[in-house]
Amino acid sequence: MEIRNLMEDKVLQTLHEICEADEKSGKNSYCTSEQCRLDVACYVLNRIPQRYVTSGRGFAYLESDYNDNPQLQVDVVTLCHEGLRRVTSIRRSFYTDIDEPEMKLSPGGVYFDFPLIKGRVLNGITFSPVINVDIEFRIDGKLVQMLDSRWPNPYSVVDNTPGTYLFWPKPIPSDKSEVERSFEVELQIKSEEYEPFVHFFNLTLRSGPLGTSTALKPKGDLHLQDLFLIPAGIDDPMQ
Repeated sequence: MEIRNLMEDKVLQTLHEICEADEKSGKNSYCTSEQCRLDVACYVLNRIPQRYVTSGRGFAYLESDYNDNPQLQVDVVTLCHEGLRRVTSIRRSFYTDIDEPEMKLSPGGVYFDFPLIKGRVLNGITFSPVINVDIEFRIDGKLVQMLDSRWPNPYSVVDNTPGTYLFWPKPIPSDKSEVERSFEVELQIKSEEYEPFVHFFNLTLRSGPLGTSTALKPKGDLHLQDLFLIPAGIDDPMQ
């Protein structure tokens, strides 16, 4: 059984129509690259009601309900334009960096597809979330490339997301489907305020075709255990 949010389809459809119309007009009012569109889609979806379905009948019902709701359609169009203006005004450098050939993935290709890996880092003395630490995600001792530049590695834990880290590794090609492989993952945490810390774990994945929705949806979530750092200069953490 698969849970689907009808609004994802509607927002992406509306967004693509707006971007294509802008491109055809020659005005180039908006940044219409794939990365810009994805950022705008997230912007819109975070501001409208979500409508989830698990069956064809439920999808048909919500589809009819959406078509009979002109105000919601207007809201989606308005938010798409608002999001495009915001993203275009920022125009971050990684919007072009992601288009480099080595970042491309082939929809339908065979890969080891990683989940979204997340966790928390806490002060081992006070048990409060830490900030100002860098976390490296490594496999077989090597720094791993993330899906794109918006998912940095190393990941810097900052004050607006205290104690929280997330990694979305780029899928690794496989020669064939249904191959099981165990990856030895290493999280290295570096900070002048805490003692050096390394956490190891194994992640077993099975290769398979890469879905077309990978750019929007990670293949599930992997919540790691809480990690505890000891402040630098403390000889006995129990004191």
